[in-house]
Amino acid sequence: MKTLVVALAAAACLAHAETIDVPAGQTRAVEPGRRFAGDVLVKTGAGELDLTGAVLANAGLEVRAGSVRLRGGGTCSVSTRFVRFDVSKTRPGKKGPPEYADSGSQFSEFRLSCGGKPVPFPEGTKPIVGPVGSREGPDKGIDGNVKTKCYYRPLVLDLGREVVFDAYTFVTANDAIARDPASWTVSAGVADGSRVQWQEIGSVADFAAPKERFAEAGRLFPVSLRDVVPVNYPVKVCGAGRLVLADVNESLERVEGDGLIVLERATVSFAPRAAFAGSVCGGDVTYQTERK
Repeated sequence: MKTLVVALAAAACLAHAETIDVPAGQTRAVEPGRRFAGDVLVKTGAGELDLTGAVLANAGLEVRAGSVRLRGGGTCSVSTRFVRFDVSKTRPGKKGPPEYADSGSQFSEFRLSCGGKPVPFPEGTKPIVGPVGSREGPDKGIDGNVKTKCYYRPLVLDLGREVVFDAYTFVTANDAIARDPASWTVSAGVADGSRVQWQEIGSVADFAAPKERFAEAGRLFPVSLRDVVPVNYPVKVCGAGRLVLADVNESLERVEGDGLIVLERATVSFAPRAAFAGSVCGGDVTYQTERK
C-alpha cells in the first residue's frame, strides 16, 4: 500500500535536506509511510529510488543523479485536512413518494476508515458548504447519528487537521431509496490562500446501495490516486537525473531542471509555473502555457 500526502508546500527557499544515495546498479524502495526530514529530499547516486509509498510532506524533491520512480493507481492512503463527497447520480426509481427519484441525494452518515478500522472525525470537524444547523444539513452527515441525515450536496468538510485514511463509506438514510448515492467522486483538498485546491482520490459509478434503511453501503470504497505529486510540490530533475512517472495522470505545477522525465502509461500536463528545460519521453504530454 502506498501513502500520499496532499499538503501545502513550504517556502521556496529550501534550507534543510535529507539525502538518499543509491549506488549504480542498485534499487532501493522506501517502506510504506516513510516520512522524510528537512525541506527537500535529495536523490544522489546512479541507482534507482522507488518513492511509491512515501509520504511526500516535505517541501520538494531534487533528483541530482540516477532515477526516482513514483507510481500511481491501486489503493493507497491519503493524509488531508479537507474532504469532499459529491454525489452526481442517484438510484433509479419512481418520481414522487415513496421513492422520490430525481429529487436530490441523501445519506445518514459519511465515514472514513484506515486499515479496515473506523477513523473518527476530529473534534471540531465542520462542513464548510451548505446550511449547517438545518434539520437535514451537511453537519447531520457526520454527527454519528444514523437517525439524522444529510440532504444536501456536496458534503465538504474541514477536519481541522490532517487525517490519514485509506477508504470511506456511507450509511443510507431513513426513506426515499431513489435518493441513495449511485455515482460520486471523493476529493482531498489543500488550502491555497483563501481557496481549497482539490485532488480526486476516488470515484464510483452506478453503485447499487442496499435498499434497507439506515444500512451501511455494504463495503469500504478504497482511496485511489493517479495524481501522485502533491499540489505545489516542487520537483527539480537535474541533468544527470531521471524522474519516472508510472500509471499517473499528473499536472506538474512546479518542475524545473534539465534532466529526463520518463512516462510509463502516464499523462502529464505542465502547468503555467513549470520551468522544465529537459526532455520528456513516453506517454502523453501537454503544456498549459508556452514552454520556457
